[in-house]
Amino acid sequence: MKKSQKINGFTLVEMSATIVVIGIIGLGLIMTLRTTFLHYSTDYVRQEIRQYGNIVMRELNEKINNAQQVSFGVHQNGFALIRIWDSSSNPVPSETIRANSDEGILINNSPLMGGTFQLPTVGRFRDNDQHRVSLIDFTWSQETDPRPSLNNFNNNMITIELTIQLDSDVLTDEETVAEEFYFSKSVFVANNYIQTL
Repeated sequence: MKKSQKINGFTLVEMSATIVVIGIIGLGLIMTLRTTFLHYSTDYVRQEIRQYGNIVMRELNEKINNAQQVSFGVHQNGFALIRIWDSSSNPVPSETIRANSDEGILINNSPLMGGTFQLPTVGRFRDNDQHRVSLIDFTWSQETDPRPSLNNFNNNMITIELTIQLDSDVLTDEETVAEEFYFSKSVFVANNYIQTL
């Protein structure tokens, strides 16, 4: 009488099914990790843009509030032009603030904070044109009021607006996604107001 032997191991069908299931799970994990990384990279660049915009607005507010005299105009490139005098006796402005779409906000033709704080056009996740950052608008406006008693006050209440655009090419369908980040700050130019009284 022959004893039946039990053979341990996979059959070809079981092995094929295991490979297919593991492949599907692996593909799902890879796609999930890739999507998570793409969202992380976009959020990282967004955070840098928000920090840049907030710091620019704070710096401009501080410089305008500490100035003896301020003049607002429009630069030839269409962006706002702000001239600041530290002394009212000096005919030449001590600082000129203007904007450039590639370099961001410039004070005396150099970036903020002594040339160290630039528009975040370069950095992590911006190589190979994955994320492109550009300044698209830098304007100022005055408040208007029909009451003559508030006209002098409103002429010295300035709203500064900054718009930065982020173009992302990280999606798989080769479509560029554009986002705009809007920053606004109302500034009262106190020294100009006092001089007009």
